[in-house]
Amino acid sequence: MVDTKRYNDWIDMANKDFSAANILYEHDADYGVVCFHLQQTLEKYFKAYLIYKTGTIFEGHNLVKLCRKISVYDEKYNDYVKDCAFLNAFYIETRYPAEDPLVASRNDVEESLKIVNCLISKIKESML
Repeated sequence: MVDTKRYNDWIDMANKDFSAANILYEHDADYGVVCFHLQQTLEKYFKAYLIYKTGTIFEGHNLVKLCRKISVYDEKYNDYVKDCAFLNAFYIETRYPAEDPLVASRNDVEESLKIVNCLISKIKESML
């Protein structure tokens, strides 16, 4: 499979992850799974923005690295690197069993929702 360079397709997929996260949260699903979908939402929005700006698909799942790439085009994103680091924790650690698992809390979900909503708004504004 070859990833598309159509940034709107990335936004559509991101919105599916965002809807899934919200539905799961409303139905008291595992908080780690909710946070994973929120991480995925932001990853896809970041990639959509980078495609919009460059026409290039950027590899990787690390939100900090993607945020730093975006900040080349708009330095206000530097303010969100710490938030991206927070969300990064939910990419791997919530998907695989571990000796010392990361257990996400309701507060983690609420913080993740706040971050994702904020950054989605900023990305949408940047792409107008």
